[in-house]
Amino acid sequence: MTHNNKKRTKITAFIIACSIVMAGCGSGTNEAASSDPANTNISANANSSDNGAGNDTASNAPDSDASTSANDTPASDTPELAAAATTKPTETPASDAAPVKPTTKPAVKPTSKPAAKPTAKPTNKPAATAKPTQKPAATPKPKPPQKPEVTVSVSDIVAKITADVELPRLLTVEGDRIKDVYGIEADTLLSDAVFMQAMMNTKATELVVVKLKSDKDYDAVKESLDKRAASIIKTFETYLQDQYEEAKNYQILRNGNYVMLSISNDQESIAEIFNDFFK
Repeated sequence: MTHNNKKRTKITAFIIACSIVMAGCGSGTNEAASSDPANTNISANANSSDNGAGNDTASNAPDSDASTSANDTPASDTPELAAAATTKPTETPASDAAPVKPTTKPAVKPTSKPAAKPTAKPTNKPAATAKPTQKPAATPKPKPPQKPEVTVSVSDIVAKITADVELPRLLTVEGDRIKDVYGIEADTLLSDAVFMQAMMNTKATELVVVKLKSDKDYDAVKESLDKRAASIIKTFETYLQDQYEEAKNYQILRNGNYVMLSISNDQESIAEIFNDFFK
């Protein structure tokens, strides 16, 4: 910008100098013109004195033309020089301006492609558990008609066993001794009963046949009979080995409300006789 201002100042000074030079040339022309009519007038006067009055008109005419032409020339030149002197220089072309440097485009960095994420494999859905189909309610099987309870005398069962099976001599246990030996409340739990044990203490033989008042009393009666058998086993554990083996082989059988405990050397025969009463 400063370079352009200096250039314009130089051009303006050059124009002003030219105007001053031209103005000086113009003033010299006017002075020459003004001096020429005077010389013309002197020569005209000389001629007029020589030629007489007839030449006055001719000398006057050139004098007026010369003065007119002398006065017109400076008047027309001066305004043009002044105008030229006052004319502002035109702006310098845009080419003088400092060249605009092209802006360098930033290098576009290649965007790195994101690493492709591995697509998660869909997890296998667990197989739907089949809802259990409701089983149809089992139709209850008709219960077989209960056989009428066989009325059997406990004494008849014991008599049959003692008659058909060889047993040592047995002793009947009665009254309060039933509670002491077997731990059973006979009057409360039993409607009929026979309790028999070996007369001699060298034998482990035992025979008990009872009839329950209620089938609900079976567990209590069976528990008492198991305790009596355990007591006999313990008695012969260190006494007589053969009786000890018979005691360990005791049996408790039930048929309805009839219950039997037996310890003998022929358990199968006693069981068969007992069951035959209820066929």
